[in-house]
Amino acid sequence: MFKKMAQNIAKSTSEVIGYGVLVTDEKGMIIGCNDEKRIGEYHPPSLQVMQENRPMKTSTSDAENYGNVLPGYTLPIQFFDRVLGSVSIAGLPEEVERYGLLVQKQAEIMLREQAFLESNLLRERSLRDLIENISSYDPRVGSGELIIMQAKELGFNILKCRIAIVIEMNRWSNEAAESSFQRMLREVRTSFSNPRNVICPQENYRVTILLSASSDRDPDKIYEAAEVLSKDFLDSIGAKGILADVSVGFSAFDLQGLSRSINSARNSLRLAKQLGTKGMIRSEKFTGEALLDALPPGVREEYVTRILKGLSSRNDFNEMKETFLAWCRSPFASGNVAENLSMHRNSLQYRLKKIRSLTGKDPWNFKDAFELWAAFVISDISKN
Repeated sequence: MFKKMAQNIAKSTSEVIGYGVLVTDEKGMIIGCNDEKRIGEYHPPSLQVMQENRPMKTSTSDAENYGNVLPGYTLPIQFFDRVLGSVSIAGLPEEVERYGLLVQKQAEIMLREQAFLESNLLRERSLRDLIENISSYDPRVGSGELIIMQAKELGFNILKCRIAIVIEMNRWSNEAAESSFQRMLREVRTSFSNPRNVICPQENYRVTILLSASSDRDPDKIYEAAEVLSKDFLDSIGAKGILADVSVGFSAFDLQGLSRSINSARNSLRLAKQLGTKGMIRSEKFTGEALLDALPPGVREEYVTRILKGLSSRNDFNEMKETFLAWCRSPFASGNVAENLSMHRNSLQYRLKKIRSLTGKDPWNFKDAFELWAAFVISDISKN
């Protein structure tokens, strides 16, 4: 890390103070310098400075004795109480000494910032590995103990986690997407602030959360806790001009359940996008769709073609589809369906009868209605 930062430290500090600056490693070799031709040369004053851990002046006569060294002022660079290298300012010692502490502290601050950044990146990578290991966990072929230990090393007891939530940012205000994602991530950490929660930023503007909701083993109460937090989060980011979809997986009581929870949240998020559902997404509401999605593509295609053969080529296909799906949401309540679709009840009856005549499937018969519903849903999944 120090070698990567050395040239940046030398150049940036040299530009600020107006004097030449070089940085050496712990062996006294120059690894950063405003005059890049000097990189790789040996700087003798630095070795004594690091051995004694104190600044040292190099006079003009001293510099001549060393050979290929400029007069100046050299200081050790410390990182967590360890001397990593040195920084030297070129010039008459009485002129450049006043910049010594400034340059030394600037170098150490830059090192600490870089270490903090790299530490965060390493932790995020470890969290992503943990999430993927849980997601792919199969008790028949893998060891759950290794995953539990991996989580403990990161400071989490995943056996206390009760449900997975997947958040995906899909619209943001007039700024760079990455900036909006970082703002959303800060809001995630505020809204889901329980330190026992696992919060993992991922690619494609997603965040996965393993929620440690409570010790309650009632799935409904676990869902309720997750939905309350998620809705508050959506309200909060919405006020900041950011929109996202939040998918809540199945409740979990062991590692296998947590794996299922992550995958159900991911699958439901994908299906919701394909079916035009946004905002709060509850996996339990997509169990039928998930089952249909699991069918082989060839089987799905054949089924849709067979069931919707009389409808699929019509110009009013989408109208017929929306009418029927609304009918499924309020079965046999013609008044409610007609009102929701802003149409007369007679028009609703006409469309349903038209569907029956074109497909041979009766919307008033439960089995036929289910077959039609499945065909329309598969059609949307395949199309999108």
